[in-house]
Amino acid sequence: MKRTSLYFIIMLSLMMLSACQSISALKGIVGGEQSPAYHEVDQNALPDVSRQAIAAVEMGKLGILESSPYVKIHPQAIKLENTTDYWKFMRCNTIIKELIREPDGTYVQNMLSESMDRFGRIDVSHERIVFALREPTEGEAAAIAESMGITFAGMKYMDSASRAHFKTSLVNFQRASGLSADGVMGRNTAQAMAREASVLEVKEMTSRIVVPEKPRVFLFAVPYEVVKQNPATFSKGWESLDAVKKHALTQEQFQKIDQPGQQFTVFVYFLDRVDPTKALRVCLASSAYRWSEVITPIAYAPTEWPVMVESFQIDEKLGDSQLFANVFVKGKYTYTCVGCYRLK
Repeated sequence: MKRTSLYFIIMLSLMMLSACQSISALKGIVGGEQSPAYHEVDQNALPDVSRQAIAAVEMGKLGILESSPYVKIHPQAIKLENTTDYWKFMRCNTIIKELIREPDGTYVQNMLSESMDRFGRIDVSHERIVFALREPTEGEAAAIAESMGITFAGMKYMDSASRAHFKTSLVNFQRASGLSADGVMGRNTAQAMAREASVLEVKEMTSRIVVPEKPRVFLFAVPYEVVKQNPATFSKGWESLDAVKKHALTQEQFQKIDQPGQQFTVFVYFLDRVDPTKALRVCLASSAYRWSEVITPIAYAPTEWPVMVESFQIDEKLGDSQLFANVFVKGKYTYTCVGCYRLK
C-alpha cells in the first residue's frame, strides 16, 4: 500500500467516520442478516484499504463518486438502492462481513452499515464493493493535487480533534518527503502526495436496503386540543417531531387530566424502515405489549419511515388502572408488538 493512501483516508473517510459509535449497536437488529460471519471491528484498527472502500461507498450514495479524481468507475459498476436524500444521513456503525484480496490484487469487501439522520431515523444497508488500486496517471495526479488543496480548505469544518490529527499526519509526511514541515497543504506538498496516491478502480458497488424484523419506534401522547389548535404544526410528519416532543405528556401530566371525555392524540414515529407489505396498528391496553381493541380504524400501509397519528377519547375515569398505547406490525400470520408507551 502506498503511504499516501493514509492521506486519502484522512481526508475522506475520517470526515465521514469521525462520528461513529460502537459497532455492537447493529447486533440483533437485522434478523436474517445476522450470522456468525459478522464480527466486531474497531474502526481505528481497520486497514487503510478497508477505509477506502467505506469512503467510496459513502461517496457513491452521496452521488459524488464520479467527480472524485481518486476513483475510476467501470461501466455498469454502480447499483445502489438507497441514495434518496442520502446527504441527510451520517454513517454511524459498520460491520465488516468480509474483506478478501484476490490473487490478481482485486479487493472484495462486504459490510453492513447503519446511518442516521437528524431526526433519529435509521438506514441499514448491506454493501459490497469490488475494486483494485493502482498508481495515478500524470493527468490524474494533477487532478488529485488540485483536489487536495480544496479538501485542505474544508478542514475548518472538521472537529478540533480531527483537524489536529490531520495536521500531525501532514507534518509527518512533509518531513519524510524532505519538504517544509509547516502543516500547510501548499503546492509542493499537494503534488508530492498526489504522485504517491492510489487510484481506486471500482469494478462493482452495490447497496441494498435491509429492513429490520423488529423496527424501533418513538411514541408520544399530546392533548387533542393542543393538536386541534395548531393543525399545521402537527401535520408535517417527521418535521413535526420537535413540536410533538415539546407538548408530549408525561405519565404524571396524563394522570392529572385523566377525565371522561378528555381527548388525546398518539404520535408514533418509526425509526427503522418498515416492510411496505406489513400493516401497522395502534391499540390501547391495560398492560404493555398487549393486544386489545385497536384505535386505528384501518391498518396503515407503511412508507419508508412511517408516522402514525391517532386520536382517542377516555370514556370513563381510569382511577388507578394502567394504560398503555401499544404498536403492532403485521407478520406472516399474526401481529407483533414492536413498541409501547405507558400513558398511565
